[in-house]
Amino acid sequence: MQIRYEDVIKDEAVKTYIQKADETLIALGYTEHSFGHVTKVAKLASEILLTLGYSEREQELARIAGYMHDIGNAINRSRHAEYGALLADTILRDTDMSLEDRITVMSTIGNHDESTGTAVDAVSAAVIIADKTDVRRNRVRRNKARASFDIHDRVNYAVTSNHMVIDKTN
Repeated sequence: MQIRYEDVIKDEAVKTYIQKADETLIALGYTEHSFGHVTKVAKLASEILLTLGYSEREQELARIAGYMHDIGNAINRSRHAEYGALLADTILRDTDMSLEDRITVMSTIGNHDESTGTAVDAVSAAVIIADKTDVRRNRVRRNKARASFDIHDRVNYAVTSNHMVIDKTN
């Protein structure tokens, strides 16, 4: 049986990278990137692919990549997507995930930041969309004064309700 999302969320290395990544972003004053964010991205990415008729394995890979997509922030915010892809490879190499699936996850993570990457397949497109649609007021750090908000804080703080609609007819 191949590695599943349920296995990844229990993995101690993955948990630690997500926790440390969020701690790094707290220190830098960025919006919340905790377990809440990565869980939401994983679920939304999978939902997008399910609605559009993609395979169960592609949905599973989107959940895995979505959950792991920000682990590179534990190293540095700059180029966090590329760092995250390499960290994911290190973690997933010791599992029964096929090389092809591991490359899909790595590519998805490595391309999720629009400043250095772009969608290269359905899995990466779904994760990018899911990541960008996780806009919510409670992602803004509570200890920040509104005058110090960056663009991400302003956008997140302005949102009081958010719902994604997937139109599969176009």
